[in-house]
Amino acid sequence: MSSTKPLRIGFIGTGGIALNAHLPAWQACPDTEIVAVADVSEEAARKFVIATGGQAQVFADYRDLLRLDLDAVDVCTPNKVHTPAVVAALEAGKHVLCEKPLAVSTGEIEAIGAAVKSSGKVLMSAQHLRFTPAARAIRDWADQGNLGEVYYARVQALRRNLLPARPGFTDVSLSGGGPCFDIGVHALDLALWLMDFPTPVRVTGTTRVNFAKGHKIPGLWGNWSREAFSVEDFASGFIHFDNGATMAIETSWLGHQQENEVMACQLYGLEGGVKWPSTEFASTTGTTFTQGSLTSSANAGKPHHEVVKAFVASIREGIPPAVPWTETLKVIAILEAIYRSAREGREIAIDATP
Repeated sequence: MSSTKPLRIGFIGTGGIALNAHLPAWQACPDTEIVAVADVSEEAARKFVIATGGQAQVFADYRDLLRLDLDAVDVCTPNKVHTPAVVAALEAGKHVLCEKPLAVSTGEIEAIGAAVKSSGKVLMSAQHLRFTPAARAIRDWADQGNLGEVYYARVQALRRNLLPARPGFTDVSLSGGGPCFDIGVHALDLALWLMDFPTPVRVTGTTRVNFAKGHKIPGLWGNWSREAFSVEDFASGFIHFDNGATMAIETSWLGHQQENEVMACQLYGLEGGVKWPSTEFASTTGTTFTQGSLTSSANAGKPHHEVVKAFVASIREGIPPAVPWTETLKVIAILEAIYRSAREGREIAIDATP
């Protein structure tokens, strides 16, 4: 699409992530206009429209929104609604940007992939950590051969008392899972991207509810229903890849640690090692140890702004999306296997090939 005619955008889901992250990104993107929104909450939808400063149409059912003449939709619903909304949008001939996680099972990802292939439309998941300056600096450094083959990675998405106190996160029928799907997916996707996405083959995992059923750790974001809480508040996993590399992942909403949040990954390569987000690296020159911090020459725009820019570039310029569904399939296969391993008490073999 080479025309600079404004892209007509519809929003499916107008909650916090849509209002506070996606909307400002679209407002900063030239030649786009938000013309319609859909949400089961009329109050949330009206609040969102006011924030747009426009006259967007409001729908209670996203299927009615998809009947409009739209170029693209931005899906920001609870996790379990992602797949039906994304597939319906693609089948209606719309390009789709979807908040993470793109889906909560490999079966859903494959259904989305089939819809992408049949529609010929752009689909991109909003894995915004890839667009942080620190991530770009590390990727550039790695692409120059400074990291080498990664043989081990450590991934953390750990919070002290930041449990999202809403059913969209704590009710498994809406979320599909707890911190694994909420914040673990961010750190895992980033680490895999920095590793150039090796294929996972075996996974062992543990999930637990340590604090969410009690009151030992109060939530900074408000109270939640202990009785209705039906996901984990802690999970960990160990992953084997087809190239011999391994990875450990830890994720939680509640835990005894000094930091409010630790979102990090550390990669160990044959040529060097590096940490995100600090960009601290270590290597050798000959037999001399070298270390320091990386700086990025990449665009330092806000990550969600960069997500929207990349999505629009894919639409207008016909280039592949920056976050293709085939990569997300590997991410979700790992998270799905962590849950299955925890249920069955054994290591899970997986096939994450598209």
